[in-house]
Amino acid sequence: MRPSQLLGVAALASGVSARLCLFPEPERRICYNEEGGTTQNLNMQEVNFTANYLRQYEKEQLRQGGSPFWRMTLPDADNCGEWQVTSKGRTWVMAKLVGDEPAAVLFSDIANTIDGLNLEDPAESLANCTTHGGQMATIVDEESIYYQSQLFDGFTNKGIVIKLVRSPL
Repeated sequence: MRPSQLLGVAALASGVSARLCLFPEPERRICYNEEGGTTQNLNMQEVNFTANYLRQYEKEQLRQGGSPFWRMTLPDADNCGEWQVTSKGRTWVMAKLVGDEPAAVLFSDIANTIDGLNLEDPAESLANCTTHGGQMATIVDEESIYYQSQLFDGFTNKGIVIKLVRSPL
């Protein structure tokens, strides 16, 4: 048994919350064609569609008086669960909470993490993984006024990993 597995057994036996994520995802970008990964054979048109959709969704939410944030709350997102943010065709955008606090990021931040459209260096985004897919921490626009708004109260913008994967079906 690995040391981390022993820690997990010990934590569960001692009554520590199941919220403990024993195998958190790293924040750095990982492309799934790297050693140990499984290439996803994504359709880049679908990938680009998801990013554009998320930007439009945020604008529509704001127009209607809704929230521009993708939120992952506890205990709903505990134990390293992955949630589907959106999809197009066989391309899924997944989010995983790897922190121990409720987190929220702008839908446009997820979009920029996917395609890098509004980043100073678009090569930092998941689009650089091309059809292989990949994962990384959400690239957050810290200057956005929405992170200073009441809509963001009680959340951190750290700890949400975005994944681009192919649907299993």
